[in-house]
Amino acid sequence: MLLPVLLLLALGYLGPLGMVAWTSLRRAGQTSLAAYAEILAQPVFLDIFVRTLTTAGLVTLLCAAIGYPFAYLVATRTRGWAGLVMALVAVPYLTSILIRSYAWVAILGGGGLVNRTLMALGLIEDPLRLVFNSFGSYVGMVQVLLPMMVLPLYAAMRRIDPTLLRAGASLGGGPASVFATVFLPLSMPGLAAGAALVFLSALGFYITPALLGAPGDYMLAQAIEVRVTTLAEFDVAAALSWMLLAIVAVLLLTLRRWIVPLGEEQPAARPNRVRIGTSAAAVLRLVQWAGDGLAPLAGPLLWLHGALVLTFLLAPMVVVVLIAFSSAPYLTFPPPGYSWRWFMAFFRDANWLQAAWFSLWISTAAAVATLAISTPFAFALARGRFAGRRLLWLLAVSPMILPHIVIGLGLFFTFVALGLNGHPVSFWIAYAVTGMPYVVIVLVSALGRFDRDMERAASSLGAAPLTVFRTVTLPLLATSFATAFLFAFLSGFDDLIIGLFLSSPRGTTLAIRMWEDIRLEISPKTAVVGALQLTVLLLVLGARALSGWVGQLGRQGTSS
Repeated sequence: MLLPVLLLLALGYLGPLGMVAWTSLRRAGQTSLAAYAEILAQPVFLDIFVRTLTTAGLVTLLCAAIGYPFAYLVATRTRGWAGLVMALVAVPYLTSILIRSYAWVAILGGGGLVNRTLMALGLIEDPLRLVFNSFGSYVGMVQVLLPMMVLPLYAAMRRIDPTLLRAGASLGGGPASVFATVFLPLSMPGLAAGAALVFLSALGFYITPALLGAPGDYMLAQAIEVRVTTLAEFDVAAALSWMLLAIVAVLLLTLRRWIVPLGEEQPAARPNRVRIGTSAAAVLRLVQWAGDGLAPLAGPLLWLHGALVLTFLLAPMVVVVLIAFSSAPYLTFPPPGYSWRWFMAFFRDANWLQAAWFSLWISTAAAVATLAISTPFAFALARGRFAGRRLLWLLAVSPMILPHIVIGLGLFFTFVALGLNGHPVSFWIAYAVTGMPYVVIVLVSALGRFDRDMERAASSLGAAPLTVFRTVTLPLLATSFATAFLFAFLSGFDDLIIGLFLSSPRGTTLAIRMWEDIRLEISPKTAVVGALQLTVLLLVLGARALSGWVGQLGRQGTSS
C-alpha cells in the first residue's frame, strides 16, 4: 500500500531535492562551498532574502486583516448561504494563478479599469502607476493567497459551539466582550493555519511578482530562475534553492500541527488562558466597552466588507471573460466592442491547440496515476496506527507547501541527467508528485468522516474486501474521489513554474504558451483560455451542486 507512493516520492521529489543539494556543492567539477560563500558575501542576495521575508510577512498580515472579518461574516450565517459564498471563494482558488495575474495587468494598467474610472470621476488627471511595482505585486499576491486564509478560518469558526457564545452573553457580556473572550480564542487555530499557509506559499512565489512587480525587485524564486535560464549559474541557483528550502522546511516542521493536522493531531479548539497585567486588563475592558458601543455599526460594516472582498476575489475572473470577447487587436480594458475573434484565433492556432492538448492529456494521465497510487496510501494513513504515520503524512503533503521553484529545479537536474527532460514522462512524474498532496488530504479527510459500520455490515454478509470497496466504500466516497481527481488535475494543468524547467520542443504546456504570450505579445488569447477554464469549472461545480440537491430530494422522498 505504501511502496508505490514511496517510489514516486523517491524518484520525483526526494531524489530531485538531493540533486539540488549536490549541485549546490559542485563547482568546476569539484566539491566546494563557493556558491554559498558567494551568496553570503554579496549584499544583493541579502537584499533579496530580506525582501522575500518582508513581502511574505506583509502579505500574510494583509490576508489576515482582510480574511478574518470576511470569514466571520460567512461562518455566522446560515449553512446554505455560507456554502454558496465559500463556493464563490473557491472559484478563483481553482483558477490559474497566471490567468488571475494577467487580469490584474488589465485592471491596474495605465489604461485599465481603475485608472479610467478615477479619471472619469475627475479624481486624477494622469494615470497612476499601479502595476509593475510593489503595489501591483502586493495586490496580486493578496488576491491569489486570500482564499488560503479564508478557508481554514471558516472551517475553524464553523466548529465553534454557538452555545458558548450564548453563555457569554447570558453572563452579561456585550457583543464585543463575547467576541474578544470567547469567539476570538476559539478561532485562533484557523488563523494560525491560514497565516502559516499564506506565509510559506508567499516565500516561494514566482508568477505574480514576476508579472506585476518592479523588474529589479527580485524575490528568491525570481533570483533562482534568472540564475538558471539567463546566467547559467547552476550552483548558485541550487544554493539559493537549498537555503529557501531550509527556511520553509524549518517553518513547516514547526507549524505542522496547524498546517496539516492528522486525526488526533488536530489543534484543540478551546480558548487559551492568558495571564495579563492590571494595565492590560484595563485596556482590554476599554476596548470591549467601546466595541459594545459600536456594535450596531458592526453588521453593516461587515456586509460592506464582505461585498468588497467578494468583488476583489472575483473581479479578475469577470475581467478575463470580458477580455476574451474583446474586438480590440490588443489587450485593453474595458473592450471597445465584443466579438468572437479571439476564440476563433485560438482554435485556428496550431501552436496553442498543440499546447492545450499536451496539457490536457498529460495532466489527466498524472491525475489518474496519482489517484490510483495515493488511494491505498490514504487508507493506510487514515486507518492505520503504525510507527512513522505522521512523518509519512507530512512527507506526502509537503510538495504542496514547499516552493515549486525548488522542486522544478531539482526535477530539471534529475531529468537532464537521465536524458528525459522535456519528455512527456518527466511531466507525468512531476505532476503526479504535485497532485499527490491534494488526493491524500481530500481522501484522508473523507475517510475520517466515513461510517465504517456499513463496511462491517457488508463484510459480515460474506463480501470480500475488494467487493466491499467496490460496492460500499467507492459509491459513498464518489464525490471525494471526484474532488481529489479535480484538484490533482488542476495542479498539473495550471502549473507554470515546473514547466519552465521541463519544457522543450518535445513538450510545451499551455501555461508556458500563455506565459510567452503575456511576456511577448499580451494578446487576448490568454483570456480565451481563462474563459474556457472558468466555464468548465463552473459546469463541474454546478453539476456537483445539482447532484447534491437531487440526492437530498431523494433522501427526503425515501424518509417520507
